[in-house]
Amino acid sequence: MPDSSRLTGIAVAASGLMLVAGGVHCGEPDPAIAASLGVGLLHFQFEEFDAQDRRLVKESGWLPGVEGRFNVTGQRATLSIDLGYYSGDVDYDGQTSAGVPIDSTTDADILDISVEAAYRLPLGLPPRVYFYAGGGYRHWDRNIRSVGAVSGLDETFRWWRAETGLKLQLARGAHSWELAAGLTRSLNPQVEVDFGATFDAVTLDLGERWGWRTAAGWSHHVAPQLTAGVNMFYASWDLGQSGVETLTSDGAAAGSVFQPRSESRNYGAVLSLQRGW
Repeated sequence: MPDSSRLTGIAVAASGLMLVAGGVHCGEPDPAIAASLGVGLLHFQFEEFDAQDRRLVKESGWLPGVEGRFNVTGQRATLSIDLGYYSGDVDYDGQTSAGVPIDSTTDADILDISVEAAYRLPLGLPPRVYFYAGGGYRHWDRNIRSVGAVSGLDETFRWWRAETGLKLQLARGAHSWELAAGLTRSLNPQVEVDFGATFDAVTLDLGERWGWRTAAGWSHHVAPQLTAGVNMFYASWDLGQSGVETLTSDGAAAGSVFQPRSESRNYGAVLSLQRGW
């Protein structure tokens, strides 16, 4: 059964979505629709640690990508759907299971989808204050390239997440600014490890952990229904160590395997154009 933290995260996200659904449908005037497309640059950093908190692996580098958004805005609420894709090569500084250092390259492909509901709080302040809640899904293909006699490794990370936080928005003429900060919770994180012809593939359950995200954006109306903007963000999350599973080769036991705990610290920026209707 899901643990209490998972149920709490799901409940928070569901409550926010229901609040916004009511606000969008009941608000006056009619909801406004907008869609945006942008190009982004993500600084990716991923580290793995052993049980004594000694670093085993560090991967880092810049990844180019694209991001898209579709949102519906009512009188006091907004419902948004976001899609992001980043891909490229990052530096791999790690070691074998025997402790032999390895300098290699990792191919990274990251797909992220999220749904968010935001409700404007009736505080009467100059900046508009929104409470938001929602959820998302992340799929990350990690291909560690072979180096000399050391074989590479293909891993696929995937997990759901719940998130909630606050946003501040301020508009002056054709310019708008936004600040956002919130908490995230990974839900049911897993990694599928493909050893190639050496061992059978295995799927490991990882530990759920809390994270956080902050963002700052600026936008400018360049035409009646066209807006250009830039958004900068920082996101931090961890994944707990998996349990120990039996490693097999053609179905026969050949040892054991586990995934170390990890920390991710990512930041970047997105330039985008938005069209409204």
